Amino acid sequence: MFKQPARKSSALLGSLGLASAVVLLSSVNIGTAEAAVAIDADGKVKVFGDMRFRAEADNSTKQDGTDRDRNRLRLRARIGASFSPNDAWSGKIRLATSSSQGSPYETMETVGNTADNIGFDTAYIAYTGVENLTLVMGKTPLNFWQTAEVWWDQDDNPEALAAVYQAGPVTLNGAYAIIKEGKWDDDWSAVLYQAVLNNSFANGMKYTLAAGGASLAAENPDGSDAFNSMSHWIVGGQLKGSGWRAAFDYIQGDADDENTAYVVHGRYQITDTIGLRAYIYHVETYATLGDGLFTQDNFPSAEASADNFDGYRLQLDYKIANNTYMDLRYYDTEIITKGIDGQDSERSRVQLNLNVKF
Repeated sequence: MFKQPARKSSALLGSLGLASAVVLLSSVNIGTAEAAVAIDADGKVKVFGDMRFRAEADNSTKQDGTDRDRNRLRLRARIGASFSPNDAWSGKIRLATSSSQGSPYETMETVGNTADNIGFDTAYIAYTGVENLTLVMGKTPLNFWQTAEVWWDQDDNPEALAAVYQAGPVTLNGAYAIIKEGKWDDDWSAVLYQAVLNNSFANGMKYTLAAGGASLAAENPDGSDAFNSMSHWIVGGQLKGSGWRAAFDYIQGDADDENTAYVVHGRYQITDTIGLRAYIYHVETYATLGDGLFTQDNFPSAEASADNFDGYRLQLDYKIANNTYMDLRYYDTEIITKGIDGQDSERSRVQLNLNVKF
């Protein structure tokens, strides 16, 4: 669907060569792991964690036609604890490499400061003392249903007050996310809301339908809106059968133009250990929250955001053992509207990820 410049071929071959080395590493028996480990007699405190090793290669063309290539090895390490001192209260904390927004990955190097970039990516308290209701306070993942990470990057855990209410097959999600606060007359926030229906047909096929939105309160020092789109809405759906699923998200912002995004994707499980995925993206410049501030970053574009592109992603998944997985991904993107500073005209990315968790 998208143009494939000839210049990418040799670079991709080199990238796949690098990936092959990591495939050999994955064949070593590194054992299995449990989902979490209780560390007290009553099971009220559990520790958990994961590590990801990534081989990645990027090839890009700037808007002036200049080519550039990059190969790098990266890692992500996270360790945390969950605790439930009683039936009504619980909490979770987690440390992760790189406390920066949107990317918990460290590029492997011996010289530099990357080893110091460790911080809490999760730290919240939850109250479940009311039936079917969960209240959350702190740095927490959003309980917001989406088929991909265009609406919100799952590596970003906002500092928020959130609520989840379960009413049979319907889940109601709400959150007040703090973007900036306590800076005198410079407080930024977002209110997010969503309704999700999960159900199944008589033949056992499952479906999900979701609708929601978000409103931003964020101003520049002169009182003008901080972003071109200050409110958004999203609808999405998924149909899931035996060994396959098809899904979509559609997002609309309130900017005057360049305000629409969608992603469609499908998955097929070939065997118990091998699966395939394919995604198609169309994301205009002001379509997602914060003009791209919180969206995924594997399709990077302008320096401050990751909007304004057409692209696709192909992925091969492989389960090595319990809690040990590998996937090979290919991303390809082209700019929609030219002229934005710092944005590549075209970019491709190859990733090989090896994941182990407990």
